[in-house]
Amino acid sequence: MSQIPSFLTLVLWIKENRYYKIIFQPTLFGTMDVVCTWGRIGGNLGNYKVISSKDEQDIASIVDDVKKRRKQRGYRLCS
Repeated sequence: MSQIPSFLTLVLWIKENRYYKIIFQPTLFGTMDVVCTWGRIGGNLGNYKVISSKDEQDIASIVDDVKKRRKQRGYRLCS
């Protein structure tokens, strides 16, 4: 059974007034994109990047890398 569902999924980290979230989004080509967004809570500006992935192992390694970086920078996991 698949670990990553084929629909939109959200992972969120928060640090004081900052946020960082990951969204898993299917593409028309049958792959998944990992969309990372970050910025200030309550602000209307922020940044994002889209990382294309080929399979679930690729997604898992991307999420593990992000988890490690967020923990090092003092963020806490909210979802």
